[in-house]
Amino acid sequence: MNTINLLSRKGADAGTDFRRPCPQVRGLLAVAGLTVLPLVLALAPSASSAAAAPAIRTAPAAASAPPVPATKASQGILPPGNPPANIAPNPNFLNDCSGSQYDDSTGCVNATLQAIANGRQAEGLPGMILPTDWYQLSPQEQLFVSTNLERTVRGLPALTAMATSLDQSAQIGAAQSNDPSPAAGFPWSQWGSNWAGAVGNPLEADFFWMYDDGLGSSNIDCTTSDPSGCWGHRDNVLLALSCTPCEMGTGYVSTGYEGYPSWAELLVDTSGAPAVDFSWSQVTPYLPGNAGGAALTAPAVGIAATPNGGGYWLVSANGGVFSFGNATFYNSLAGVHLSAPIVGIASTPDGHGYWLVAADGGIFAFGDAGYYGSMGGHPLDKPVVGIAATPNGQGYWEVAADGGIFAFGDAGYYGSMGGRPLHKPVVGIAATPNGRGYWEVASDGGIFAFGDAPFHGSTGGITLNKPVVAMQSTPDGNGYWMVASDGGIFSFGNATFHGSTGGITLDSPVVGMTASTQVGYWLAASDGGVFSFGVPFHGSIG
Repeated sequence: MNTINLLSRKGADAGTDFRRPCPQVRGLLAVAGLTVLPLVLALAPSASSAAAAPAIRTAPAAASAPPVPATKASQGILPPGNPPANIAPNPNFLNDCSGSQYDDSTGCVNATLQAIANGRQAEGLPGMILPTDWYQLSPQEQLFVSTNLERTVRGLPALTAMATSLDQSAQIGAAQSNDPSPAAGFPWSQWGSNWAGAVGNPLEADFFWMYDDGLGSSNIDCTTSDPSGCWGHRDNVLLALSCTPCEMGTGYVSTGYEGYPSWAELLVDTSGAPAVDFSWSQVTPYLPGNAGGAALTAPAVGIAATPNGGGYWLVSANGGVFSFGNATFYNSLAGVHLSAPIVGIASTPDGHGYWLVAADGGIFAFGDAGYYGSMGGHPLDKPVVGIAATPNGQGYWEVAADGGIFAFGDAGYYGSMGGRPLHKPVVGIAATPNGRGYWEVASDGGIFAFGDAPFHGSTGGITLNKPVVAMQSTPDGNGYWMVASDGGIFSFGNATFHGSTGGITLDSPVVGMTASTQVGYWLAASDGGVFSFGVPFHGSIG
């Protein structure tokens, strides 16, 4: 473990050798009731013969042709699967990053991001895009962010926060150049931990843990005779956590490993509400595609709440997704050429993904949202205007402006207004809690119920100040709300009225609504403004 290699690193004088310990990493995994021996790995990154031009915070290049809805957006390889081979850092960021001290220089970060992008390319994943406040984060916070970015791009939930107790344990691990473990008394059901030394930036550690940890690397627990320790660090980063909640601890000591930088992280499934000092919700507003003070480049068209109401997503017509509260950003279509604008969003039942639907019926799935088919590429009499998911997330319905229904996955077809005369176009859809029915709503407030969806009333035939633009059912399906473009709310059944913006002058029209409980709802305007009634406000763009 203490071998010394001759490595050409940033900081070495021309014509001289810079001696420093070889980068080292270790990993440890524990599960309640199961004893797992620690992984001990020694990594010697190999140099690349060619260096690609690094780039930072660049959105994915626009497609030369309209994208075809994918079977899975941003999934990659998940445990127990692992990459087929190690990927050497290209460009070799060891030439750009200091191994003797913390190095957050643009050259180091850019080179490492490009190497990570090359590693991800083998999994069909986009490059890592850092939050815009990356350089204002502490080294420990940066390690927390980079680990979560590896998880969320593959559809895994982000670690909720950095728990103070776990940070203290990780700091001890970094100081002792060892794998941290939760302190005695800290509740856990499973946890994993990683350590790395003699790397100056957490992105370097991330690369070695994720992309250069298998057979043929310097992982001494990964051999042809015993491959059980291969990709152990990657497995820890991508640990399947229930997240009710899941917390992280991170540590950094500038001279913790034989006088060189030392890093440690601890990922834990815990319970209760441990004290935290930094949370993922403080990161998401600064992720590209999220709200961080930047203006919309296309109008907002929809909103979807997380299952527990702790956050919500806004979606814009160009496919940009904006996350607030505990809503995790699982990527978006920002910067991608679309053949038709996005018109709606629906969350998966567990809140770990979402679907976007375009006016041509194209479906785009992110996080753990599955792709079950779409109307993209098929002729439509009228454009698609909305989407609703089935209760188990194994299917969804698209609804068109003429009331036509298109069912995919386990979504059943229970009838539609397609081919029937309408006074006004259909503008939205809501499903019953058991998925055996749905409602369509028209812009005049007319309600059309199908399957086991009960009719609780409508504004059809009543003169409205502004057209209805969306609807939302109550959790038990015994009522629903409709919202008009002026923010007026119409409640039916057991849906309670909690307030509205009707009669208030708005900068932009309301375009959507969402709710996760019966105690309130959120309205979204086309400028990204969010109005909350009876429920917490988690942020907005407008």
